[in-house]
Order: sequence, then C-alpha cells, then structure tokens
Amino acid sequence: MNNPQISIITPVYNAEKYLKRCIDSILKQTYTNFELLLINDGSTDSSPQICGEYAKMDNRIHVFHKKNGGVASARQLGTDNAKGEYLIHVDADDWIEPTMLNQLYDKACESGADVVLCDYYVNNPTEQIHISQKPTDETAKGVLREMFQRLHGSLWNKLVKRACYKEHCVHFISGIDYCEDVLIWVQLLQHNIKLVYLPQAFYHYRMTPTSITHNITRKSYDMRIKYRDELSQLLRLPDTKEIIENVSFNIFTEAFVHNILTQEEIKQGLKQYKEQVYKVKSPKWKLGFLLLAWGFSNTAHKLIHY
Repeated sequence: MNNPQISIITPVYNAEKYLKRCIDSILKQTYTNFELLLINDGSTDSSPQICGEYAKMDNRIHVFHKKNGGVASARQLGTDNAKGEYLIHVDADDWIEPTMLNQLYDKACESGADVVLCDYYVNNPTEQIHISQKPTDETAKGVLREMFQRLHGSLWNKLVKRACYKEHCVHFISGIDYCEDVLIWVQLLQHNIKLVYLPQAFYHYRMTPTSITHNITRKSYDMRIKYRDELSQLLRLPDTKEIIENVSFNIFTEAFVHNILTQEEIKQGLKQYKEQVYKVKSPKWKLGFLLLAWGFSNTAHKLIHY
C-alpha cells in the first residue's frame, strides 16, 4: 500500500507466544487503509519467521530486522519508516478490538485533533479491567501533567499525527527502554497541539510479570535512573521540580521493595526523600521507612512485603 492513512508500529522481541494473536487482531480491523510495521529487535525464537509468514500473506505488512537494541530503538526504526498520516503503536503481546482504528481515525478527522486518546483494558489470567483515561484537562500540558498522576503514558491507546514528530523534533532516546513512551509525550505535549478524548476502550494490555515494568533488577533500576535524568532535561513545566522529585522517590521505593539497594543508597535515599516520606499515607509504609532510618532494613522489608 503506497498511501496508508495509519501506520501501526509493533516492536517484536521473542514474542512467539502472543505474536499471532496480536497480528490477527490488527488484520481484523474494520478500517483497512493502514500499514503494519513489524520491527524484529534481534529475536532468538520463532518471531522472525512468524513476521515473514504474515508479510507474505498481506502486502500491508512490512518487516524490519535489526540487531537487538531495545524497544526505544525498535520504535524509532518504525517511526522513521512509517508512511501514514497517523501513527499508533501496538505491542506484540497485546491485542486490539476490530473497530479501534476506525473509531480513532473518525474522531481525528471530525475534530481535527493531532492526538486522539482512548480508554483501554488490562487483561490478566483471571479478569479484564476497563481503565478510564478521561483527562480532567484536555489541553496538551494538562494531559502531560496527568501522565505523572493518573493517566497512562503509553503510545498504544493514542493516535498521533506523524507530522507532529517532525515539526517538534520528537524522537526516542536510544538506550532508555523504560518509559520510553513517556519521554515521547514529554517532547510532544509541551507544544501547542490539539488533543481529544474518545471514551471507549479498544486496546487489551496484557499484564506480563517478566516485563521491565514489573521485573525490578539492578539493571532495570539503573535504566529507571537514566529515564529520570533524561526526564529532568526534557521537562519544562512550571511544576517540573515536584514531578521529578516524585518520580525519583517512586524509583527509590520500588528499588527498596525489591531489595536491590545498598545500605549506603538506602541511607542517602532516606535523607534525600525526607519530605516525601512524611507525605506517605500508609501507616505500614511510614513505619517501614522509620525502621530503615533506624537501620532495621530486614525488618522493614518483612513489614512492607507482609
């Protein structure tokens, strides 16, 4: 297809277990004027073969193979090669409802919006939960603020005009594969772009315990610190300092819970985040931080994990 209206970007890394369901859900879309860019990020399972099989069946599918470099580089490669007027991302372990593209595109056309965001579902082995993404303030900067409070900073429930990337020099930060999507929104939403909300859920986000979002290791902690540092360079909102402090405190708390901090890091963290500790509402967490301050880290871990 030479002139697709929508480009769908799907990074693929060892996704053989879920990839077919993902692609099938895209091919079942009632809106058909799209291209699907499958970015194989150095997979070592059967994902490359699956991508190739689908590309042979449908000329709207384009497969790109690259050395493993992380999801940010995969998304950037997809963005660089996209031809559609609009972009959206669909992750390889998720799936979408048949009318998703149709309804998002119709909303974009009727409103003239640069970005259309919608609700989504969280799917785990036992239930499906509808997550509302209705912003209290539909201005670009208002939505950006809420991404650090209650809105999800994903790319997969938002249709975006591709021209916005070029006009505002928006790009993925190489080497930062945690919240790489949030950094895109930080670059986009500090500009005067038009955003509208569609109060329906189409995207199924599969909870994956092994993802970098849920599997906290020393390596992923260091990645979170890189994300925090990049965020502090890019963010220019009036309340930037408070946002960065809260992000830093959340990273510290998460790392402590997963027992990957040294005693010195815990000591420095408690000193640095003293004000945030005082604001913690949970009595259990407050006691846990006090136990940390008194040097009883093992007891604090047991309390917080209980």
